[in-house]
Amino acid sequence: MAVHEVQPGLSLILTDLHLAEAIAVESRTFPAASLGIVLDGHAKGETRHIETGFGPNEVWIAATGETISTRRILSARRPVRSVSLVVTPAWLELNQARFSDDPSFDDLAEALRRPTQVHRRALDCQLRQIAWSIQNPPCCPVLAALHRESRTLDLLVALVASFQRERAKPPSARLSARSLERMMALRSQIDCDPAKVRSLGQLAAEFGISGSKLKQDFWAAFGTCPGSYIAERRLELGRTLIARQGLSVSEAAYRAGYNHPASFTAAFRRRYGHPPSAIKG
Repeated sequence: MAVHEVQPGLSLILTDLHLAEAIAVESRTFPAASLGIVLDGHAKGETRHIETGFGPNEVWIAATGETISTRRILSARRPVRSVSLVVTPAWLELNQARFSDDPSFDDLAEALRRPTQVHRRALDCQLRQIAWSIQNPPCCPVLAALHRESRTLDLLVALVASFQRERAKPPSARLSARSLERMMALRSQIDCDPAKVRSLGQLAAEFGISGSKLKQDFWAAFGTCPGSYIAERRLELGRTLIARQGLSVSEAAYRAGYNHPASFTAAFRRRYGHPPSAIKG
């Protein structure tokens, strides 16, 4: 893990771990707002009423004015790669004169005075590209520093815009704590074995809600529909089975929940730009 203070109170945290076994990470929050981009890896959250777990291809927006002890378990099933932007009150104070007339930064400052809030959504192409470029900077130290500062400001713009969008949401679009916890548990079940999810109706029944409620709450919690999320996890499972366990394409397709290997191959090509057979070897 590497921490870069790009400006006073404005930092980047880069994680690139290859774990032989699962590890527990304990920490304490502090007044700050953050935007985290998870490129790869899984973690199970173990903090009551706060979601600290994560999965690949996620963006999480968090803000708090509290100091709370947190705990998460990092999975050893795959590398953990992430990029996080952290903004503290010190940065806002230093830039108060510059942004005093901009209400969007008032939203950010207000978020640092409230109880902890965490919002998740699917990773989009633009933020994915920014995160990968931060993880792979230019070789020249001077250019690398300039590149890091430029990318940090891109993430800052995305973070501020996220708080604007959250404020603009109608009350009906915000989940209750109970509904959010249910969606977190539902997502964890999908992550454990996406091939076991035979239908959204069956999944909704297991959690005591209707299919339409599942779709509505899942979208509000993660910014994607449950069907797309399950499909993504099945493809990732199939890719892992081929790359790490040496399974054939057909075997991986069936293990990932596909009835026909041809359907798996077609979906894999659309998602990754090459057939699953290309990763064997």
